[in-house]
Amino acid sequence: MANITTTNAAQFIPEIWANRALEIMRNQIVLARLVTKDTDVAAFNTGDVLHIPYPGTFTAQDKAADAPVTLQAPAGGGSVQVALNKHKEVSFLVEDVVRAQTNQDVMDRYVRNAAIALVEAIENDLFALYASLTGSVGTAGTDIGAATIRQARKALNDNKVPFNDRAMVISTKDEIAVLADPELKEYFAFSRSQAVSEANLGRVYGFDIWVSQLVPVVTGTPNTTYNLAFHKEAFILAMRRLPDPPAGTGAKAAAIRDPESGLVLRVLYAYNPNYLGVQVTLDVLYGVAVMRNEFGLQVLS
Repeated sequence: MANITTTNAAQFIPEIWANRALEIMRNQIVLARLVTKDTDVAAFNTGDVLHIPYPGTFTAQDKAADAPVTLQAPAGGGSVQVALNKHKEVSFLVEDVVRAQTNQDVMDRYVRNAAIALVEAIENDLFALYASLTGSVGTAGTDIGAATIRQARKALNDNKVPFNDRAMVISTKDEIAVLADPELKEYFAFSRSQAVSEANLGRVYGFDIWVSQLVPVVTGTPNTTYNLAFHKEAFILAMRRLPDPPAGTGAKAAAIRDPESGLVLRVLYAYNPNYLGVQVTLDVLYGVAVMRNEFGLQVLS
């Protein structure tokens, strides 16, 4: 591959790389697509803390004739603090920028694995929030079945969780168990055959069932798999961009927010004379938190 000069390096278009990376990331995320997101391309620093409000509930009041309305504050609402303490990056060298930018296959050799690494970091941090949830259903060492999904539905119903925007993310072993469950086997075989061929198994007992290879498993006797059942307001993913590099360093940056997934990605680049190529960094700045504990459940298996 031909080396480039500083003149050729000026042809590096970060938006092309960022858009391609975000497209790959969008297609790889599971849990991140299902939670509440608060994202912006405004510049923040690692360690900054966001205060993000969430809504409460109102009570219908009787209105008496010739009397004023009853003003009230929503009950159960508040705000959650989200520390932007996750700064993940993947860096590499591109020697032939022009060829990479004009050939998607060549670009993907650089971008795909970098994007997947960033996605897995975000997903793992979201999954780790299971440890903060106080509610659980299911039994460690016993695969998920129809009865477990019904238990999760009842638990959320009892917590007055809204029926919309509910999801369950399960492990690959539990996916096989659910597909083979006698109560659900016919449903999956005939009603949702197309969905089963994708990551989303379909909607069962009010949950959109998704599969992830990153569901946490804690080794023990027996091993415990921490699947999740939740409403989107159970968790929050906040993403911001980092500041631009200092002037005069030769480094430049561009950040893009994906309107579909809400992910925010920065591309940082500079010509590296030691390696005669463009040094590229894809990085993300984010924080995760439990927003409403009663809206989420550990689903043990």
